[in-house]
Amino acid sequence: MTMSRADSPAARAARGAALVSAALLLSYIESFIPLGLLLPLPGFRLGLANILVMFVFFCLSSTEAAVISAVRVIVMALLFGSPVSFFFSATGAAFSLVGMYVVNYALKNKLSFWGVSVISASLHNIGQLMAAAVLFSGAVISYLPALLFASAAFGSVSGVLLNILTPRLLPALGAQGGER
Repeated sequence: MTMSRADSPAARAARGAALVSAALLLSYIESFIPLGLLLPLPGFRLGLANILVMFVFFCLSSTEAAVISAVRVIVMALLFGSPVSFFFSATGAAFSLVGMYVVNYALKNKLSFWGVSVISASLHNIGQLMAAAVLFSGAVISYLPALLFASAAFGSVSGVLLNILTPRLLPALGAQGGER
């Protein structure tokens, strides 16, 4: 059995590094978007990096998506965060990834990227609320309705963007997959 260049360890490492870099860039860019003016929810972000993580999860590899997500969370915390922000981000990312695993394996492609993105965004926010409840007070759960509404709105945008971008990204990465 011969290994193609796209499957070689060097090619996978280079692709992984490029994807981590892209996820970091998306996270950094969204830190400049003043969402607090539109949606006064502490710490709420668009979730642009989640578009990339979902693409990798569904079109490349669930393991690669988990690694990219973990590396992004760790590097962002080291560069721009604190132990508390790391805990929030890691908990949200873990809930989001678990949601992708459950949706992927339980529903077997019955949801579009839009549906998966809304679920993923909602679970990310639920994870962060759980982290806040552990660190501060259970009263933060009162933010849940507003966060779920925001998750539906911004998760929808992410899902639509993923449907648009996936056919364009697949050939560039030499990946198989397609629209959901």
